[in-house]
Amino acid sequence: MYLRFTQFLLPLVLTILIFEFGAQGINAGMARMPDAIRVLAAFGLAWGLVTSLSSPLAQLRYAGMVLVEDKRDFRRGLLYVSALALIMVAVQWLLSGTPISRLLLEELHAVDTETGERVRIMMLSMLPMPLLRGITQLGVGVLTRGKQTGRISVATALSVAAGLAAVVALLQVDGIRARPIWLPILVLYASTLTEFVTISYYLWRFFGGGLPDRLDRPPISYAALFHFTWPVALMNFMQESSRPLINLFVIRGAHGAEAMAALTVAYTLGQWTYRWLNELRALVPPFYAEVRSYRPFLLYAYWCGLVAFAICLLLFWTPLRTVLLEQVIGLTPALAELSRVPLQIYTFFPFVVVHRAYFHSIAFMERDTRPMAVGAPMRTGAILVALLALPLSGLQGASLGVAALLAGFTSETVTLWWLILGRKQLRVWRTRPAV
Repeated sequence: MYLRFTQFLLPLVLTILIFEFGAQGINAGMARMPDAIRVLAAFGLAWGLVTSLSSPLAQLRYAGMVLVEDKRDFRRGLLYVSALALIMVAVQWLLSGTPISRLLLEELHAVDTETGERVRIMMLSMLPMPLLRGITQLGVGVLTRGKQTGRISVATALSVAAGLAAVVALLQVDGIRARPIWLPILVLYASTLTEFVTISYYLWRFFGGGLPDRLDRPPISYAALFHFTWPVALMNFMQESSRPLINLFVIRGAHGAEAMAALTVAYTLGQWTYRWLNELRALVPPFYAEVRSYRPFLLYAYWCGLVAFAICLLLFWTPLRTVLLEQVIGLTPALAELSRVPLQIYTFFPFVVVHRAYFHSIAFMERDTRPMAVGAPMRTGAILVALLALPLSGLQGASLGVAALLAGFTSETVTLWWLILGRKQLRVWRTRPAV
């Protein structure tokens, strides 16, 4: 059974690893542009805000995986995703194309005018992103339900290849070097559109023979979609919003631009080692009918967590760290040193992430996502407390940001355990007859 788990998850894991590799390509491109620190800082702020606004759409893959059973369900889901995406686009425009943007960037984040203008350019240029990401994620969920995970990996690999090709092609273009913020914008579009087109093609082929209409039941209702997705959307929105919250504290601290640049690098490189563990969320629903127990999934998750921990030790606690930061990404020695401790803190994330993914998978299996709506605010609250308390112990800059993120992960995971399993286990213990 573990072999079957691995065969199912491996394409999804490769998808995450390939995606994170592509993110390093964007960082490497920006690090080689003029005024690299400001460009990295502007990209970190802008992309953090964009992903936060569109984050409720990112988890719609699980709605596709659990709820979409035929083509009629998919059409309902597509209309639902499109309506949500248009709302996100409107909010993104308000935050980047109106005077609110100056309050958000120059006053709240205390960035200089030039950096704020770069952030605005990027956010306005990314207005179509929520719709593209939402439709793509819904399609990914449908393909996962059909155990077509290999096709998802192909789509991601093609998107990353397109992004890396764009980096290479644009790096020496005089117009791009004069306005370097356009490098990540064009690279992200090359990557996103490639993935969107590829997933759409695979969906067309899949619906042609893999998912016929079930006329013995009505299509899924918009109410059912809403009740399933709103806790997941809230969870993902608050998870993604934690990054702008952390950015706010980091960039307003001492040497804010340098700390923000180091944090941007640490985010992408550190997450590369553990984000693939989140794919354990997709494991229980397709296989539970065969196993009829949650225990094998937890044991398998522990083995995956140990692998991620070993990868962190190898990359962040050995001389390989210097090779990655200075030679591969192209950071200066000073900026690489600022990234050292944040990356080492990421070593402990796998122990928390495997448990969180396991609890999420149980919630998806039981079609009860309400605990996620509680865990997410607990995460944000813990991050805020850590951002206020940890500087008292001398922790600053990018290290403060990553440590606060770990505190948030831990708080969210403990909350999920209590709401999904802890209360049930306590009732069993209390009702167990005394010996």
